[in-house]
Formats: sequence, C-alpha cells, structure tokens
Amino acid sequence: MFILNSQKYASKDNYAEVLGMPSSGKTTLVGNMKKNNPGVIDVNARLPKGRIGRQASKFLYMSLLFLRSPRAFIRDTKIILSSGQKSAKDLYSVLSNWHLNVRMYSLKDNLDNLHIWDQGLFQAVWSIYFCGSKEFDAISLFENKLLPAKVHFADASNDELIARSRNRTRRMRLNYLNHDDLEKGRYALKKTIQVMEAIGYIEKKDST
Repeated sequence: MFILNSQKYASKDNYAEVLGMPSSGKTTLVGNMKKNNPGVIDVNARLPKGRIGRQASKFLYMSLLFLRSPRAFIRDTKIILSSGQKSAKDLYSVLSNWHLNVRMYSLKDNLDNLHIWDQGLFQAVWSIYFCGSKEFDAISLFENKLLPAKVHFADASNDELIARSRNRTRRMRLNYLNHDDLEKGRYALKKTIQVMEAIGYIEKKDST
C-alpha cells in the first residue's frame, strides 16, 4: 500500500485506489474490502455495465469536466497526446479514462464512506504508458488534482497473470501470451509507481 505524504498535493482520506496489472486481483481486493467494511463504495461498479451506456457516461463526464475546467482539460489532453498513443482507439480510451476519473474525483461524496477505484487515476496513467510510444510529463497531469490518500497494490507472478487471463471473458488490451506485451505492462507499472513516488507516495505494509 502507498500512502500520500506531501504538502503540495491535496488528498481525501476517504478516497483510495487499487493499482496493478490486468488480472492481478484488483477487483478481488476491492470485493474483500467491501466484505470487511459495509461502508466501502466501489466507484467503478456504479458505471453502466454495457458498452454503449459506459461510453455515454464517459462522454457526459468529459463534457462536464470541460465546461467546469476547460484550461486544465486542454492541458491534460495535450500531455496525453504527447505520449504517442499507438492508435486512435487507444488515444480515445486513455483520454476518456483519465478525464472520467478526474471528474468523478471532483464530485460531492459522502464523507462517512470509503470510495475506492480499481480503475482510477494511477491505473489510467498505467494505460497511457502501456499504449504510448513516447515519454510524457505524467507528473504534470496531477497538478491541482485531488488525489487518493491511499493506493493499494495488487500483484501476481507472470505465470499467475497468464493463467488468470485465460479465465477472463472480457478481452484485454494486454496479451499475456505475448512476451513483449507482458514486459511492456511491467514497464508501465514501474513507471507509474515512479510517478507516485515523485508525487510523494510512500510504500507501507498493507494491513487489508
């Protein structure tokens, strides 16, 4: 688990994220946290399940975010564009995921509940690194952003990731049977953790 220790970045104690490779156990970790604490809200589970409904929600949140903070929206978009995404599909995916999470973080919440994302801001950064071909200023994406106080880390060995991915019904952008994909996924995870540490996250033993 990583805990934010910084005077520069604002965070919320009742916001948390789970970071990890696809099939590393992020959803399972969130599920266990919900079992142990009925006050846990799985934020991602609140989004529509169907593809059309989910994309409509993303578009709505992106539009509201642009109207609320157009300069920040444009700045973040330029930073993500500089990452050299491999395709228009990947570009839309990483852009919409980033802006969706930024908007969801800014919404009014119930302070009595723990809000947790298994596809949050840092998982969005992982996706940008994984699908990108160039270095980009990831640190600047977090300028004036509200951040999670804690980021839980989910991990598994390469063999476990391959075995779990075979049981998934939904197709992943990362093909674990492709060694290059697996190595790039690990590299993207390493870069994301480096960004977290630069922001001020400190790794501590996870007691969950």
